Amino acid sequence: MIESGDGWFVADNNGLARGPLSRAELQALRESGKIGDEHLVWTLRQAEWVPLRRALGMGQTIASGAAGGRVALAPSRPAAPATKPPATKPPAAPSPAKIVQPRQSDADWRKQLGREEPEAAKAAVKDVGLKDLQQRGTRAREGLRRLLARNIDLALLGGIGWALLSAIGLSTGLWTLKSPQAEMQSGTIAALILLVVAALPLEALLIGLLGYTPGRMLLGLRVVDARDAAPGISVAFNRSARVALMGQALLLPPFSIFAYAVAFGTLISKGRTHWDEALNLQVKTAALTPDRWWLALAATGIAWALLYEGVWMQLAYELMAKV
Repeated sequence: MIESGDGWFVADNNGLARGPLSRAELQALRESGKIGDEHLVWTLRQAEWVPLRRALGMGQTIASGAAGGRVALAPSRPAAPATKPPATKPPAAPSPAKIVQPRQSDADWRKQLGREEPEAAKAAVKDVGLKDLQQRGTRAREGLRRLLARNIDLALLGGIGWALLSAIGLSTGLWTLKSPQAEMQSGTIAALILLVVAALPLEALLIGLLGYTPGRMLLGLRVVDARDAAPGISVAFNRSARVALMGQALLLPPFSIFAYAVAFGTLISKGRTHWDEALNLQVKTAALTPDRWWLALAATGIAWALLYEGVWMQLAYELMAKV
């Protein structure tokens, strides 16, 4: 027995449930020939699917049901007379329990499509954003460590290289090189370029053989290749040259500021600088205690003071005098 007040569902030629439909819509589809008397129909209050002729021939008035929007149905052959069943048997209709209601909430549709609930999605996005922020913070701290290590190496290795260049020029008579203090007073830009050039061979030699420089060792940094070993002298020279040109811009203001900013941004976004990425190298980091940070800051001041006072040149001259 079909009761009034229900929305109707119709099984189309593909065996899919379409609806809910009102009584007027059901009759209009039948009159237009889109559904026949043998089409299966079902209402929420029915236990099973029944043919349309049976649903309409029971003598009761079917009240209009749910006011759902019209659903386009695949056209079928016009209905055959009641005494003659249609030539083609209508497809089996799905079980009422499996009918998908068109008017479901967004949360229900997400569940059926295997998507997360809005709150769960928000939590996942928040977790990803938090992890990305933490990763960028870690990389920023690594960038500061590398900057501090470079300053130590520039002052220390640059000062030693400066002294060696001065000693070589004095012994060969090819050039005369004053102390860093005197050279910086007479020409700061030329002195800075010379300092970078003087530090480059020593830095490349140490990185190529050990992966360390004094500044990097103090701050827990080591340059390694894909085998987790020191990169070798040739690769290290290539790296040091790239750093001097692209990472420091030979300390030429204001280009050096721009070079440092670009390198720092690349490190934060990618986790590696462009020269390490090009050479397939990486800088491994070790945990630092607060004491090591303070020690590194003190070492930076001492290294620059030794350079500026020309201590390394005095040691080089004393060694030459003894030899």
